[in-house]
Amino acid sequence: MLRLFLDNRVGVLLLLPVILALYPIGYFLGFSAPFGQATQFQQLIPYLAKVPTAHLLAHFFMLLLNAVALNWVFNSREFLEKNTFIVSLNYLIFASFFHLWGEPSWLFVAQFCCIIGFGLFFSIKPQQNAKKPAFNASFAFGLSVFFEPTFILLLPALMLMFIVLRGFYMRELLLLCIGFLLPQLGLVSYFELSGQFNQLNLFQKIPFYWPTWQDFTILGLLGLILIFSLLGLRARLLKASLKLKKQTQILTLFTFFILIIGTVLFLFTGQIGLLSLISLPFSFYFSYALLSSSLGISSHLFFYILFGFSLLKFLLFTI
Repeated sequence: MLRLFLDNRVGVLLLLPVILALYPIGYFLGFSAPFGQATQFQQLIPYLAKVPTAHLLAHFFMLLLNAVALNWVFNSREFLEKNTFIVSLNYLIFASFFHLWGEPSWLFVAQFCCIIGFGLFFSIKPQQNAKKPAFNASFAFGLSVFFEPTFILLLPALMLMFIVLRGFYMRELLLLCIGFLLPQLGLVSYFELSGQFNQLNLFQKIPFYWPTWQDFTILGLLGLILIFSLLGLRARLLKASLKLKKQTQILTLFTFFILIIGTVLFLFTGQIGLLSLISLPFSFYFSYALLSSSLGISSHLFFYILFGFSLLKFLLFTI
């Protein structure tokens, strides 16, 4: 299976629904242990919190859509010399740590907005005017806040990533901030003009959360994935182009920003939204580990261990 996804065969994407179908089967046989808070954090638009769109089929569709979209970003932005489709499979495995089948959640819709934002962001060329792509990319990230309010914390990360990529250009940075905040400002203006501002829940009180042993198990696995990802990235950068080095530099900045802020937010509030974004860069970097000749069979063995755990965690966490 792994070899099929590592090759340049677009038809292998047809296997994704089959592989994804194994997860709800495991869910029905076992117990879906929550990662973080069991109750969902209310979305920025109150109406969205009342729509149970995250049922089984919605999860299935959004996970497939995100997996294919993320793989498109990886191939189209030339993170590798040849096309590969292992990114989509990596995403399904890593994303399985952050959701419950059938539970109301708009988390993966928010992630889709971020994936589109990454695709637009990586189209920015360091030597060319970036006003339009910077605005468009930040606007896509800004839309994600509608579905996961904790994503409002992404703005500083986007600004730092842009400065590393382009340098300090005040007008372009200003447009980036405007693009990110415009959806929120538009929503607040609508509720204010319609006299419904008191119905807009920008923030919600969240009780202190004490992590369980299941939570620490997932965090430990994420730490191991980070180690393998960095080893694979290091091997790839030894023969990488300047463009790839710049792309991985800003993606690494995003990775550590999410790891630090997302982990702190999770440990104190149990909210997994921001931390779940780590599945995007991990899907890229772990692909390098699987393709690395220096890591060899160790990365492949770790992949199958992760895949087996992600399928069996419904049963393992029941014990």
